[in-house]
Amino acid sequence: MRVNVYSQELTDEVNFIGKVSNTKIVYYAVQFILHSSALLHHPPEDDDRSAVTFWLPNSDHRREALAKAFEEAAALIRKAPQTGE
Repeated sequence: MRVNVYSQELTDEVNFIGKVSNTKIVYYAVQFILHSSALLHHPPEDDDRSAVTFWLPNSDHRREALAKAFEEAAALIRKAPQTGE
């Protein structure tokens, strides 16, 4: 699967969320909120904004691997040339 997020959709809003499943297990995620029209949203308690959500692994080892991948992505973003260069 490939997910493309275009620069026009990016925001600086990142949320930590938890959801209780029907089995009563709480799953946690980091969610990157994307720009979307205010016309799509109704009451504040019904947050249906566009987002990319990364559900966190349960094991410490896999969480650390995910954190390192995000750190590597941040380093690449900081070093990347400007568009058109």
